[in-house]
Amino acid sequence: MSIRNVVKVMNFHALIRVDNAKRKADKYKMMEDQLFDMMDSIVNNRNLILDKKILKAPKKAPAVRIFIGSDFGFCSNYNSQINERLAKAAPSDKKIVIGRKLRSLAAENVKIAMAASELEERLPEIREFLEEEIRNKACSSVCLIYNYYENTTSIYSREVQVYPITRKWNQEEGKKQYTEDFAIEGNINDILLRLVATYVHYELLLAIVNSRAAENVLRQNATTESLKKIDELEEEQAMAERRQKRDKEFQKVIDNYVKKKMY
Repeated sequence: MSIRNVVKVMNFHALIRVDNAKRKADKYKMMEDQLFDMMDSIVNNRNLILDKKILKAPKKAPAVRIFIGSDFGFCSNYNSQINERLAKAAPSDKKIVIGRKLRSLAAENVKIAMAASELEERLPEIREFLEEEIRNKACSSVCLIYNYYENTTSIYSREVQVYPITRKWNQEEGKKQYTEDFAIEGNINDILLRLVATYVHYELLLAIVNSRAAENVLRQNATTESLKKIDELEEEQAMAERRQKRDKEFQKVIDNYVKKKMY
C-alpha cells in the first residue's frame, strides 16, 4: 500500500471518529441534563428534609484533577498543552492521568494512570474513586483538564470544575415551578450524593468524547496537510521526470544532427 493510501485511510477514520464523538456527546449531554433536573427537583422540593450541606465540599481538602490526553502523536500540540498543565498542578492535587503521551511518571500524587485505550475497561475504577472522594468529603473539587473541541477551527485546552456543581439550579434562574409531590424510600441525602457522583461521571464522559473529537480533528488536519504535501512532492517528481525526458529527447536530436554532419 502506498503512503498516499495509508494517509487517506487515516484521514477517513479521523472524520468518522469525529462524527461518532458528536453523537456520543449529544447522548451524554442529554443524560447530564436529566440528572441535573432530578437533583434540582430533590433540592427544591419543600416536602423533603434535605441537608444541603452535602452539596458543598471542604475548601481545605486537596483537589482531584483529571488529565485527558492520548496514546499517540501525529496531532499537533494536543498532548503538550495537557502536559504543561500537568506539570503546573499542585503536588497535593490527587491526579488521574489518561493517555500514554502524558508524563504521569514525572507527576506527584497520581492515583490512577492509564492508556487511553484502557479507558473503557477502567471507567468503573475512575467512577468508584470519584464517588468515594465525593461521599467522604475527601476533595475540595473535581476538575477536568482536556482539549476542548468548539469547532474545526477552534480547539484549545481548558480546565472545567464539575464538582461542587457550579451550574445554577433552575429555581434561581426562574425557569421552573416546583409542583411535584413525591415520596422517597431510603436516605434522601445518600440518594442525592449518588446522583451528584453520577452527574460528575457523565461530565467526565462528555469531556472524554469532546477530547477525542478534538484529537481526531487535529489528526484529520494533519493528514490533510500531509496529502497536500504528497501531492506537491509527486508533482515535483513528475515535473522532474518530464524535464529529464525532454532533456533525453533533445540530446537525441543533437546526437542525430552531429552524426549527419559527420557523414
